[in-house]
Amino acid sequence: MILKFFGALLLLVAGGYLSVTVSRFERRRLAVLDGYISLLLYIRGQIDCYAAPIEEILRRADPALVSVCLGESRRRREDEPLAGRMGWEQPFPSLIRESRAYLEPEVERLLQAFSGELGHTSRTEQVTRCTYYIEALTEERGRLCEVLPARARMSGTLCLCTALGMAILLW
Repeated sequence: MILKFFGALLLLVAGGYLSVTVSRFERRRLAVLDGYISLLLYIRGQIDCYAAPIEEILRRADPALVSVCLGESRRRREDEPLAGRMGWEQPFPSLIRESRAYLEPEVERLLQAFSGELGHTSRTEQVTRCTYYIEALTEERGRLCEVLPARARMSGTLCLCTALGMAILLW
């Protein structure tokens, strides 16, 4: 009887831990989107001021800014350059691919479209495109901020209810 009690308690603790982890993941999605908006602001400023190629812009980007775009679980070493990373012949698409788990489908579509248009037009057109994508991502951020509390509560409740249901069924 005591083993059943500890087993049920263990399931509830695991459900609570999973609930907290899923809530953190939902908040991390918002942080990754904020990182991409900051990165696009940086890219727009670099294109506007220096007209540097995208590889050079990303090579000079703050490693902390790039690591925010990757999410906490995929931090790069501070001294490792973004463009020199193995398998990153095209730095921006590779960055998007590595952070795909944190991106909403619409955000990923916008970033892929931005990546495809980057570096193929004049400087003023690139600045205009950067501004457009920054505004579009900011709108998506607003939508994500609205649904974040509900998604975090729902996923946390679902984890706890599943753990409680398993504990009852195994009792």
